Amino acid sequence: MNSSAAVPPSLLAADAGATVRRLSHRIGDGHLVPPVELYRVLGALRLLADDLTHLLPALQGRLEDGLLSGQVVRHGGGDTEAAWDSVGEVGRALAHAGTVALLMTKELENSQVALRDLATP
Repeated sequence: MNSSAAVPPSLLAADAGATVRRLSHRIGDGHLVPPVELYRVLGALRLLADDLTHLLPALQGRLEDGLLSGQVVRHGGGDTEAAWDSVGEVGRALAHAGTVALLMTKELENSQVALRDLATP
């Protein structure tokens, strides 16, 4: 049995956030980061941003699937149209976040390319 299936997605996201915060503290602690290491960090962050561009639409899809199956309902009752409106609002926000993540992916790639000459031994 795959033990990662038992870990709730919210905990996985929290772990990812904690890792980024640890990275931020490590980079911000005043120690010089060699260009080759910075190049690798930028590459890993670019992959992370790219992964987000794929995750966000999947989250929206699961939300819509839950609404269609009746597993997602609006708290306090209410009509189905109000629930769909809420899901649509989430979808618009996630689409915007996906666009931002796509732009971040491209800018991290641009940063990595600009750093390449400094990172080459």
